[in-house]
Amino acid sequence: MIRHGSAWQSLAFLCLCLLLLAVVLMGHLALRGLDGKNQETSATMARVERKIQQLESGIAFDSKRRHLLLGMRNHIARVNARVSLRDAYRYAELALEASEKYPAVEPLLLLAIGIVESGYDPVARSRADARGLYQIWPSTGRLLLRALGWDYDDSALYDPEKNTEAAALYLDILFSTYRDPQMVLAEYNGGPLNAGYLRAGVGPLAPETRDYVPRVLALHARLQEEFDQGTDLPPEAAPGEVEREGTTLAGAASAGASGPRRTLARRGTRPVR
Repeated sequence: MIRHGSAWQSLAFLCLCLLLLAVVLMGHLALRGLDGKNQETSATMARVERKIQQLESGIAFDSKRRHLLLGMRNHIARVNARVSLRDAYRYAELALEASEKYPAVEPLLLLAIGIVESGYDPVARSRADARGLYQIWPSTGRLLLRALGWDYDDSALYDPEKNTEAAALYLDILFSTYRDPQMVLAEYNGGPLNAGYLRAGVGPLAPETRDYVPRVLALHARLQEEFDQGTDLPPEAAPGEVEREGTTLAGAASAGASGPRRTLARRGTRPVR
């Protein structure tokens, strides 16, 4: 009887130990499950926070881009009173898109070049036969447009889209060569010989290039300061929202691509060599 009772006690003790072990294992598994859920919840919250940050960043970027675009439009419309708000917006949009495609080319630098080069007249033509918004020589334009996959003809450089992207590509090439805005502008305006003179500090710069480089740089600096401080925009939003076709800031009809060519007293951009 004693042995029999002892065996049952041992068996009961063993069962109790097994039960406690099972409870411990179940508790451990439950804790691991809770920990896994917590990690999953944390990961989900992190993803949500990243998406919110991306959304906020995207909203801020779109707002900044729109403000820059409208500010550039206003400058173009002011410098050329004959251009409609719709066309001014388009020229600004082309410049901004080109600068996004070629990050070495700042949009405000492109704006400054367009203002100085042609006063944002898409049909401007210099005595040296430089053409369009950014005053590109036909020989230079032929190479640039072919590099961009476009056919070249006599009217190609009067196309704002082609002229803008060709100018941005040319500036991107020059920045990869010089990495110095003064050198870039010297060659853009006066060709590699003038850029060489400027780099070496010898030889006479062409009078136009000597005036052109500081003029563009000074205008670019003013534009940067203005946009950094915040440009006050008029009530007009993007073209087409409040504007009738042909309306300008000056109240005149847009000259458009069909207007008379304006001859500029400048040398023009020399061809790429």
